[in-house]
Amino acid sequence: MLKDSPNANDWRVRAQISLLDRAYPASTLAKALVRKVKRKMVGVDHRIEPAAIFGIVVFDRPELEGGGGSFGQDYPRVLREIGLGQCDRAFEFCAGPGYIGYSLLAHGFCKQLVLADVNPAAVEAARMTAKFNEIEHLATIYLSDGLSAIPADERWDLVVGNPPHFETWRGDSKLRHEDVGWDLHRKFYSGVKSHLKPGASAVLQENQLGSSPDIFEPMIRGGGGTVIGTLPGPDLGLGGRIYYLHSRWD
Repeated sequence: MLKDSPNANDWRVRAQISLLDRAYPASTLAKALVRKVKRKMVGVDHRIEPAAIFGIVVFDRPELEGGGGSFGQDYPRVLREIGLGQCDRAFEFCAGPGYIGYSLLAHGFCKQLVLADVNPAAVEAARMTAKFNEIEHLATIYLSDGLSAIPADERWDLVVGNPPHFETWRGDSKLRHEDVGWDLHRKFYSGVKSHLKPGASAVLQENQLGSSPDIFEPMIRGGGGTVIGTLPGPDLGLGGRIYYLHSRWD
Protein backbone atom coordinates (compact mmCIF):
# COMPACT_ATOMS: atom_id res chain seq x y z
CA MET A 1 0.00 0.00 0.00
CA LEU A 2 1.00 3.65 -0.18
CA LYS A 3 3.84 4.81 2.04
CA ASP A 4 5.45 8.15 2.78
CA SER A 5 6.46 10.16 -0.27
CA PRO A 6 9.97 9.45 -1.56
CA ASN A 7 12.51 12.07 -0.63
CA ALA A 8 15.51 12.77 -2.84
CA ASN A 9 17.76 12.59 0.26
CA ASP A 10 16.40 9.21 1.39
CA TRP A 11 19.13 6.58 0.97
CA ARG A 12 16.52 3.92 0.13
CA VAL A 13 15.29 5.96 -2.82
CA ARG A 14 18.84 6.62 -4.01
CA ALA A 15 19.57 2.90 -3.78
CA GLN A 16 16.60 2.03 -5.95
CA ILE A 17 17.52 4.64 -8.54
CA SER A 18 21.12 3.37 -8.68
CA LEU A 19 19.81 -0.16 -9.17
CA LEU A 20 17.84 0.88 -12.23
CA ASP A 21 19.93 3.78 -13.53
CA ARG A 22 22.90 1.49 -14.17
CA ALA A 23 26.08 2.15 -16.10
CA TYR A 24 24.75 1.81 -19.62
CA PRO A 25 27.14 1.28 -22.53
CA ALA A 26 28.30 4.55 -24.03
CA SER A 27 26.91 3.44 -27.40
CA THR A 28 23.41 3.16 -25.92
CA LEU A 29 23.52 6.63 -24.36
CA ALA A 30 24.97 8.11 -27.53
CA LYS A 31 22.25 6.50 -29.62
CA ALA A 32 19.56 7.98 -27.37
CA LEU A 33 21.10 11.45 -27.69
CA VAL A 34 21.46 11.19 -31.46
CA ARG A 35 17.83 10.15 -31.81
CA LYS A 36 16.69 13.24 -29.91
CA VAL A 37 18.64 15.47 -32.28
CA LYS A 38 17.48 13.60 -35.40
CA ARG A 39 13.84 13.94 -34.37
CA LYS A 40 14.11 17.70 -34.45
CA MET A 41 16.12 17.86 -37.67
CA VAL A 42 14.84 14.93 -39.75
CA GLY A 43 11.50 13.77 -38.35
CA VAL A 44 9.98 10.36 -37.78
CA ASP A 45 12.18 7.29 -37.58
CA HIS A 46 10.08 4.13 -37.51
CA ARG A 47 12.65 1.98 -35.73
CA ILE A 48 12.13 1.21 -32.05
CA GLU A 49 15.35 2.19 -30.30
CA PRO A 50 16.54 3.66 -27.00
CA ALA A 51 15.33 7.23 -26.97
CA ALA A 52 14.97 8.67 -23.48
CA ILE A 53 16.41 8.26 -20.00
CA PHE A 54 14.00 8.65 -17.09
CA GLY A 55 16.02 6.81 -14.46
CA ILE A 56 16.15 3.92 -16.95
CA VAL A 57 16.59 3.86 -20.71
CA VAL A 58 13.17 3.81 -22.38
CA PHE A 59 12.68 2.54 -25.93
CA ASP A 60 10.23 4.17 -28.32
CA ARG A 61 9.77 5.63 -31.76
CA PRO A 62 8.78 9.27 -32.31
CA GLU A 63 5.13 8.88 -33.28
CA LEU A 64 4.43 7.09 -29.99
CA GLU A 65 5.17 10.22 -27.95
CA GLY A 66 1.95 11.84 -26.77
CA GLY A 67 3.39 13.97 -23.98
CA GLY A 68 4.40 11.33 -21.45
CA GLY A 69 8.05 11.96 -22.18
CA SER A 70 7.73 15.71 -21.69
CA PHE A 71 4.97 17.11 -19.47
CA GLY A 72 4.33 13.58 -18.20
CA GLN A 73 7.56 13.83 -16.23
CA ASP A 74 5.79 16.29 -13.91
CA TYR A 75 4.16 13.34 -12.14
CA PRO A 76 6.71 12.98 -9.29
CA ARG A 77 6.02 16.57 -8.20
CA VAL A 78 2.27 16.04 -8.33
CA LEU A 79 2.31 12.77 -6.41
CA ARG A 80 4.46 14.32 -3.71
CA GLU A 81 2.10 17.29 -3.42
CA ILE A 82 -0.87 14.94 -3.11
CA GLY A 83 1.00 12.95 -0.48
CA LEU A 84 1.20 9.71 -2.42
CA GLY A 85 4.44 7.84 -1.91
CA GLN A 86 5.69 4.40 -2.77
CA CYS A 87 3.07 1.74 -3.45
CA ASP A 88 3.25 -1.95 -4.23
CA ARG A 89 1.72 -1.93 -7.72
CA ALA A 90 1.00 1.01 -10.04
CA PHE A 91 -0.77 1.04 -13.41
CA GLU A 92 -0.20 3.41 -16.31
CA PHE A 93 -3.38 3.76 -18.40
CA CYS A 94 -2.91 4.57 -22.12
CA ALA A 95 0.77 4.01 -21.42
CA GLY A 96 2.31 4.25 -24.86
CA PRO A 97 5.93 3.12 -24.37
CA GLY A 98 5.60 3.71 -20.63
CA TYR A 99 7.40 7.02 -20.21
CA ILE A 100 5.45 7.90 -17.06
CA GLY A 101 5.30 4.46 -15.51
CA TYR A 102 8.95 3.60 -16.00
CA SER A 103 9.96 6.97 -14.59
CA LEU A 104 7.85 6.40 -11.47
CA LEU A 105 9.29 2.91 -11.05
CA ALA A 106 12.85 4.19 -11.36
CA HIS A 107 12.25 6.94 -8.82
CA GLY A 108 10.74 4.77 -6.15
CA PHE A 109 7.01 5.46 -6.45
CA CYS A 110 6.10 1.80 -6.97
CA LYS A 111 7.66 -1.62 -6.46
CA GLN A 112 5.96 -3.14 -9.51
CA LEU A 113 4.57 -1.57 -12.65
CA VAL A 114 1.71 -2.48 -14.99
CA LEU A 115 1.42 -0.88 -18.44
CA ALA A 116 -1.33 -1.18 -21.05
CA ASP A 117 -1.87 0.36 -24.47
CA VAL A 118 -3.96 -0.35 -27.57
CA ASN A 119 -1.06 0.25 -29.98
CA PRO A 120 1.02 -2.91 -30.66
CA ALA A 121 4.09 -0.80 -31.48
CA ALA A 122 3.90 0.93 -28.09
CA VAL A 123 3.54 -2.41 -26.33
CA GLU A 124 6.52 -3.80 -28.23
CA ALA A 125 8.60 -0.78 -27.21
CA ALA A 126 7.54 -1.12 -23.55
CA ARG A 127 8.54 -4.78 -23.55
CA MET A 128 11.90 -3.96 -25.12
CA THR A 129 12.51 -1.46 -22.32
CA ALA A 130 11.79 -4.05 -19.64
CA LYS A 131 14.03 -6.64 -21.30
CA PHE A 132 16.91 -4.26 -22.02
CA ASN A 133 16.93 -2.95 -18.44
CA GLU A 134 16.54 -6.46 -17.01
CA ILE A 135 13.40 -5.52 -15.09
CA GLU A 136 10.94 -7.91 -16.69
CA HIS A 137 10.20 -9.24 -13.20
CA LEU A 138 9.02 -5.75 -12.18
CA ALA A 139 6.92 -4.84 -15.24
CA THR A 140 3.71 -6.42 -16.55
CA ILE A 141 2.64 -5.19 -19.99
CA TYR A 142 -0.71 -5.72 -21.74
CA LEU A 143 -1.97 -5.03 -25.23
CA SER A 144 -5.42 -3.73 -24.34
CA ASP A 145 -8.07 -1.34 -25.62
CA GLY A 146 -8.59 0.55 -22.39
CA LEU A 147 -9.20 -2.01 -19.65
CA SER A 148 -10.84 -4.59 -21.92
CA ALA A 149 -7.95 -7.09 -21.95
CA ILE A 150 -6.77 -6.60 -18.37
CA PRO A 151 -7.04 -9.85 -16.38
CA ALA A 152 -9.77 -9.83 -13.75
CA ASP A 153 -7.32 -10.52 -10.92
CA GLU A 154 -5.13 -7.45 -11.58
CA ARG A 155 -5.13 -5.10 -8.57
CA TRP A 156 -3.43 -1.71 -8.24
CA ASP A 157 -2.73 0.86 -5.53
CA LEU A 158 -2.27 3.74 -7.96
CA VAL A 159 -3.33 4.57 -11.52
CA VAL A 160 -1.65 7.27 -13.58
CA GLY A 161 -1.96 8.12 -17.24
CA ASN A 162 -2.01 10.60 -20.07
CA PRO A 163 -5.15 9.56 -22.01
CA PRO A 164 -6.43 11.41 -25.12
CA HIS A 165 -7.30 14.95 -24.08
CA PHE A 166 -9.87 15.91 -26.72
CA GLU A 167 -13.35 14.73 -27.61
CA THR A 168 -12.67 15.61 -31.25
CA TRP A 169 -9.34 16.14 -33.00
CA ARG A 170 -8.94 17.61 -36.47
CA GLY A 171 -5.28 16.84 -37.01
CA ASP A 172 -3.23 13.67 -37.33
CA SER A 173 -2.54 11.17 -34.55
CA LYS A 174 -6.15 10.73 -33.50
CA LEU A 175 -5.23 7.59 -31.57
CA ARG A 176 -3.15 9.71 -29.19
CA HIS A 177 -5.38 12.78 -29.03
CA GLU A 178 -9.05 11.94 -29.58
CA ASP A 179 -11.58 10.25 -27.31
CA VAL A 180 -14.86 10.43 -29.25
CA GLY A 181 -17.77 11.10 -26.93
CA TRP A 182 -15.37 10.53 -24.01
CA ASP A 183 -16.09 6.84 -24.48
CA LEU A 184 -12.61 5.70 -23.43
CA HIS A 185 -12.78 7.75 -20.23
CA ARG A 186 -16.31 6.56 -19.49
CA LYS A 187 -15.37 2.89 -19.86
CA PHE A 188 -12.25 3.42 -17.77
CA TYR A 189 -14.08 5.02 -14.86
CA SER A 190 -16.92 2.52 -15.01
CA GLY A 191 -14.58 -0.46 -14.82
CA VAL A 192 -11.46 0.58 -12.94
CA LYS A 193 -12.80 -0.02 -9.41
CA SER A 194 -12.69 -3.79 -9.91
CA HIS A 195 -8.92 -3.49 -10.40
CA LEU A 196 -8.22 -1.20 -7.45
CA LYS A 197 -7.32 -2.02 -3.90
CA PRO A 198 -9.41 -0.22 -1.24
CA GLY A 199 -8.22 3.36 -0.85
CA ALA A 200 -6.39 3.41 -4.17
CA SER A 201 -5.97 6.64 -6.11
CA ALA A 202 -6.27 7.49 -9.79
CA VAL A 203 -4.42 10.60 -10.96
CA LEU A 204 -4.91 11.31 -14.66
CA GLN A 205 -3.51 14.13 -16.79
CA GLU A 206 -6.08 16.18 -18.70
CA ASN A 207 -5.95 19.39 -20.76
CA GLN A 208 -8.01 22.51 -20.09
CA LEU A 209 -8.34 23.12 -23.84
CA GLY A 210 -10.17 19.82 -24.19
CA SER A 211 -12.08 19.27 -20.98
CA SER A 212 -12.98 20.35 -17.48
CA PRO A 213 -13.29 18.25 -14.31
CA ASP A 214 -17.08 18.63 -14.49
CA ILE A 215 -17.10 16.30 -17.50
CA PHE A 216 -15.42 13.47 -15.65
CA GLU A 217 -16.84 13.85 -12.14
CA PRO A 218 -20.16 12.10 -12.94
CA MET A 219 -18.22 9.24 -14.54
CA ILE A 220 -16.10 8.86 -11.42
CA ARG A 221 -19.07 8.95 -9.07
CA GLY A 222 -20.97 6.53 -11.29
CA GLY A 223 -18.07 4.09 -11.17
CA GLY A 224 -17.87 4.19 -7.38
CA GLY A 225 -15.05 6.70 -6.92
CA THR A 226 -14.78 10.08 -5.21
CA VAL A 227 -13.22 13.18 -6.74
CA ILE A 228 -10.60 14.50 -4.34
CA GLY A 229 -9.57 17.54 -6.38
CA THR A 230 -7.39 18.87 -9.16
CA LEU A 231 -3.85 20.14 -9.35
CA PRO A 232 -2.42 22.45 -12.02
CA GLY A 233 0.17 21.06 -14.39
CA PRO A 234 2.52 22.45 -17.04
CA ASP A 235 1.47 25.35 -19.24
CA LEU A 236 1.81 24.16 -22.84
CA GLY A 237 1.23 27.59 -24.37
CA LEU A 238 -0.96 27.24 -27.46
CA GLY A 239 -1.21 23.52 -26.63
CA GLY A 240 -3.25 24.26 -23.52
CA ARG A 241 -2.74 23.78 -19.81
CA ILE A 242 -2.43 20.40 -18.14
CA TYR A 243 -4.38 19.61 -15.00
CA TYR A 244 -4.42 16.50 -12.85
CA LEU A 245 -7.71 14.93 -11.75
CA HIS A 246 -7.32 13.00 -8.51
CA SER A 247 -9.95 10.46 -7.48
CA ARG A 248 -9.99 7.92 -4.65
CA TRP A 249 -11.59 4.49 -4.73
CA ASP A 250 -12.58 3.03 -1.34
